[in-house]
Amino acid sequence: MKRVTVILNPMAGNAHQRRAIAKGITEWRSNQGWQVRLRETRRAGDATTFAREEAKRNDLIVAAGGDGTINEVMNGLVGTDTALGALPVGTGNVWVRELHQSLNPLHAARQLADGHVEPVDVGQANERYFLLMAGIGLDAAITREVRSADKKRLGRLAYVIKSLPVLWRLRGTRTRISLDGEPLKGNALFVLISNSRLYGGVLNIAYRAAMRDGMLDVCTMMGDSALDAPKLLAGILFRGYGMIQGLEYRQAREIEIACSKPLPIQVDGDAIGTTPMTFRVVPQSLRVLLPRTTEIN
Repeated sequence: MKRVTVILNPMAGNAHQRRAIAKGITEWRSNQGWQVRLRETRRAGDATTFAREEAKRNDLIVAAGGDGTINEVMNGLVGTDTALGALPVGTGNVWVRELHQSLNPLHAARQLADGHVEPVDVGQANERYFLLMAGIGLDAAITREVRSADKKRLGRLAYVIKSLPVLWRLRGTRTRISLDGEPLKGNALFVLISNSRLYGGVLNIAYRAAMRDGMLDVCTMMGDSALDAPKLLAGILFRGYGMIQGLEYRQAREIEIACSKPLPIQVDGDAIGTTPMTFRVVPQSLRVLLPRTTEIN
């Protein structure tokens, strides 16, 4: 019999999705014979606290929310024997998309009931773990501007709207990056440190990323202003790394970033601070519950 705790962010999603989660929990109890407990968060940090507490007596912790909720839950599970599952109730649901899991919470619950557990790598930004990626510069500045109410009201459109004034003010910042001791310098517009392939649920920016290779994939966009962005974005879309000036793709186990002025940083869609910061991979330190048909490289 599985002992399961579902950690729900009640501010995420809508009533229809919450009813689907309730039905999924009922099916787990009746069809699988699982012992299921539901805990709802009230403030930032609750999900991590709950996950740490519940990991001591549970086989599985399920994060019901967006990628931010999943990030908080996994920060309480790294290094434990308790597995992480996810039910999609967010805006982007990038982790769920990465797993080819259903975006319908009830269907996703049924997939988890028939799933299997695998260990995966995670990234670490100073003391904060991340499952998907860390962004430095442009996307972190946009993330910092988007409020929870904006995401609930506008969905992904909120990021598009908030990106316009950020792009207008965008300037390259003198940056030194150390990749396992190898230096990379330039005027940074955006740096992506990725553990997974999908970015925003749509783009494969770090298209060679694998979650069990013991490496982080680093994509850098160097330029002077937003005028350089269209060329660099086109290079990303057509995988022109190394062929377009300012666009580089590297891999490393440890990355140190320092800038002439502090640049904002986000992990898994949540703002966490500014540069300087050190990032590293923590190999196969998190157990995740995957749909039966999903395999992790």
